[in-house]
Amino acid sequence: MDKLDFIRLLENTTIPEECADAAKYLQPIANALMEIMPPLLFRFRAINEYSLSALDKDLIFCSRAKDFNDPYDSLLTAQSLETILNTDPKSQFSLMSVFRQLLIEGYEIPAHISEVFPSDLLKNLVASLREKSKGSPDINDMDKFTRIVNELKNRVNFFEVELRNSNSFACFSEAISSITMWGHYADYHKGFALSYDMRPLISRPSGNITVMPVIYSSIRFDATNLLASCLGKNVGIPVKRLDMLDSIKSSLYKSPDWEYEKEWRLINTNNILDSHPHLKYAPVGIYYGAQISDINKKILRRIAFEKGLAEFEMYIDKSSSDYEMKIRPLSFK
Repeated sequence: MDKLDFIRLLENTTIPEECADAAKYLQPIANALMEIMPPLLFRFRAINEYSLSALDKDLIFCSRAKDFNDPYDSLLTAQSLETILNTDPKSQFSLMSVFRQLLIEGYEIPAHISEVFPSDLLKNLVASLREKSKGSPDINDMDKFTRIVNELKNRVNFFEVELRNSNSFACFSEAISSITMWGHYADYHKGFALSYDMRPLISRPSGNITVMPVIYSSIRFDATNLLASCLGKNVGIPVKRLDMLDSIKSSLYKSPDWEYEKEWRLINTNNILDSHPHLKYAPVGIYYGAQISDINKKILRRIAFEKGLAEFEMYIDKSSSDYEMKIRPLSFK
């Protein structure tokens, strides 16, 4: 199995809202992750009090998507829902009138709609629409309809923000030798990187913590059902959530512009209200940037020695014809 196989497996796996045994769906995903996950993943760090304290305490701090450098990160799109809500209210009202007429003539609700609503709710809704269709709509109905549409738009915007920041993340990379990663995320090669073996985290699937590869795609994840479910429940309509993995899936999609990062993402659905969500998990190695200062290297080496971390330093091989950072192991002196 490779990453493409895993992506297909993930995209084809759905956990319905009423599912009583999510583990049977999660275990095949965990098994696939164990096959494709590299032995080590790397977390690049600048040197400051925050990163030193986290290293000393074996803590991995997670961040919300709003704090990332990608404005599209975890930003939900609900294409069909937003298309409907952004249509001119007069046109929507006209379409509703046509829909009512179709119901009178025996039109059946499409399967992709009926599967997300309770049958009793649809039955009552259809009866109500047919009853209201007996009279001609007037301008007061139109005004009320417009106010409802505008309120729904506001609520969709609210849930887009809330859902985007409901999970927290810690970012890792396969690319320890990447010049760009060291430059962007480790203070221009003056910082350090930590290596982690994440396989124990995924060997037993959990609904709260997972580690998955980012999916680089030119097409954003369509979270229509997720938003519709939240919106419906907010206004008292029990819209079924068809896939309980949709919030995780939406967190994994990024533009191909970021593909050089070779990112894996720890997704934490715990501590939703915690401003600094974290988990305790120890690294197994440390890598010193090629331009780290002597004093910072000395501080880090002391911590690494106390923790028994494998130590490496990055360097430039001036005789090499490529642009890759080189690695050499260090022994404690």
